[in-house]
Amino acid sequence: MTLLTRKEAAARLGMSLPTLDLERTTGRLAYIQRKPGSKVWITEEAIAEYLARATHQARPEMKAYRRRWA
Repeated sequence: MTLLTRKEAAARLGMSLPTLDLERTTGRLAYIQRKPGSKVWITEEAIAEYLARATHQARPEMKAYRRRWA
């Protein structure tokens, strides 16, 4: 299990620290914190789970309908 700092995790996810903190506080991203106010660690597994939940399947391409002008 690899532990990442908030800054490393934010960089890995391509988001800012405030966005990472929002995802943590809303419960969408799991984290480790030994006691309140201490350093926060995020595991590689937590990042993988977060990305799996945030990933959506591609939709089939829809053909645009255009009306021909007479």
